[in-house]
Amino acid sequence: MTARRSALYLGSVMHARADELVRRAFRYPVYVAAIDLAELSELDRELWLFSHGGRNLFALHDGDYEGGAAGLAASLGDLLRANRLPAPHATRLVTNLRVAGYVFNPVSFFLNYDAAGSLASVIAEVNNTYGGRRRYVLGPDQRIAPRGGHGRVGFHHVRELFVSPFLHGPAIYDFWFDAPLDGDRLTIAMHVRRPDGRRIFAARLTGSRRPLRDRTLLAAALRYPLMTAQVIGLIHLEAGKLRLRGIPYRRPGPDHRPIPHVPPSTRFARRARPR
Repeated sequence: MTARRSALYLGSVMHARADELVRRAFRYPVYVAAIDLAELSELDRELWLFSHGGRNLFALHDGDYEGGAAGLAASLGDLLRANRLPAPHATRLVTNLRVAGYVFNPVSFFLNYDAAGSLASVIAEVNNTYGGRRRYVLGPDQRIAPRGGHGRVGFHHVRELFVSPFLHGPAIYDFWFDAPLDGDRLTIAMHVRRPDGRRIFAARLTGSRRPLRDRTLLAAALRYPLMTAQVIGLIHLEAGKLRLRGIPYRRPGPDHRPIPHVPPSTRFARRARPR
């Protein structure tokens, strides 16, 4: 039987914020799926614990992604053509699967590889906790010059979606991918910086590859019970901690556009100054 390219990656996620209001960092264990879109029907047919579009312990529903009601491959193809990007030789979707019917993905990545196995383009689909969603198309026009070798591929994009109720003002995303087509390790980093270059937030996902089999899924379910519920729970937990520290909180408008930066009062700035 041909080796399956879809996999689970077990590892951790790190978040670190350092701006004029607060310095904070934390890390927690996670797993993510890297699904080869060409294998979805095979995975649905051969795995007991995974379903494509159905109910199961683990599932992937096309409708959980922007334009997915028409099918993930069709939606992705339309988006790439609209942006004059070539059709990929292979696509990996790095995402949280539904667990017991529930999923929340702060960000999912469609990694598009060319025939030589090089990462040619990426669709980064970002969701906020207020129902907003945005697909960032990352192609040659968004490429960042290579830094430090090691096969990393970088892209940048202006932030266009409200994400955090605690982090406002103009910002640019720098995405870095160390994600070989059939690699044993996966690293995806996202840096948020101001237009003047000051970095105010960083996140990094790292993981080691495990074959996508029923026993791997079962082991993940036992080691990380209700993973997707934990993701949303941790988001609200960290939000609660920031509110207790008095960090200004603002909700998005109906268009989910980023909110302009509002400098804190002098009194608040003295109280919240990083130490």
